[in-house]
Amino acid sequence: MSFQISVRPATEHDITAIQQVAHAAWHAVYDDILGGEAVDTHLSEGYARNVLERMIDVDDVGLFVATVDDDVVGYASCGMTDPVGIGDLDLYVHPDYWGEGIGSELLERGKKHLKSLSVRTIRDEVLVDNEVGNAFYRTHFDPAGERTARLGGKELPVNVYELSLARV
Repeated sequence: MSFQISVRPATEHDITAIQQVAHAAWHAVYDDILGGEAVDTHLSEGYARNVLERMIDVDDVGLFVATVDDDVVGYASCGMTDPVGIGDLDLYVHPDYWGEGIGSELLERGKKHLKSLSVRTIRDEVLVDNEVGNAFYRTHFDPAGERTARLGGKELPVNVYELSLARV
């Protein structure tokens, strides 16, 4: 595909589109891992309108959308998670746009926001069974170990990745 990608801060007008991208991406990735009902539960809690509105209103949380032809096709949320300079950056792209560079654009915007918060290292976790997520993180981050995380009522193995912002 050939198109112009734009990344900008999310507004309240983007909430429905963010929810739609989250629904498509989460179901594409996690239905076989967690089950569709667990995914729906997570989406209804983690992507409720009031949760997204709060993320938009808090300056220290970066919520950004990627658009193609004014349509939201991806989003990233990021912020400091530890006062010693650790942050996280979660991003999701609609499955129709996987492999088009949208995740990389969102990552670049998120890194700028995190650096403005004095984050020195981004640390993220990806379920071992999330092939799409692991492929992206292996390209952009360094492996930093494994652990288990509780998601959808299950203990699941996750890969831990880190990216130093001192070198970017």
